[in-house]
Amino acid sequence: MVSAGLLDFSGGNLAVRGDDGVYITPTQAAEQLHWQLAPEDFILFPGEGDASMARAGRHPSRDNRLHRAVLNARPDWNFSYHGHCWGLLAFALACRPLPVPASHASLIKAGRATEIPVVPEMPPGAPELPQKASELVLEHFKGTAHGALLIGGHGVVVAGTGIESTLSLAQTLENLARGQQWRLPTG
Repeated sequence: MVSAGLLDFSGGNLAVRGDDGVYITPTQAAEQLHWQLAPEDFILFPGEGDASMARAGRHPSRDNRLHRAVLNARPDWNFSYHGHCWGLLAFALACRPLPVPASHASLIKAGRATEIPVVPEMPPGAPELPQKASELVLEHFKGTAHGALLIGGHGVVVAGTGIESTLSLAQTLENLARGQQWRLPTG
């Protein structure tokens, strides 16, 4: 993911649903662990609340509520990725939805053109962010195997049924964002 440009050493995070709850990458996974994660580095959230089971003194990413809200909105989705890759970040900073032509929408809307919606910009850790994200997931990606949201002023969240297919969608969206930079305002 680092070599593909989806994660860098400034941040990002991942969540994986397991049989016993949702596992979230720890805070500082990039800076301290250089994305070299072992299973024991992930923090388990076994239930709906904020109680977690951290090991080795790790703390969950501050975006853990966002990941859990997206995965709770879609119980059939098992993986979510959040990052600051530059193409998608440009659209998030501009608070502009990303157009996805039909030719690239197969992982989202089965051959229909769509767009990646934007959660309005909010302060980091805003309590309403997870709720707004889950509402947009249900509104735009009901019945799909994958979905994505631009987080205004912050980055992207891509989620879906499987790890590989979700990361494939993330890479496709990043490529589309880079190719559509001309859509963004200048100056």
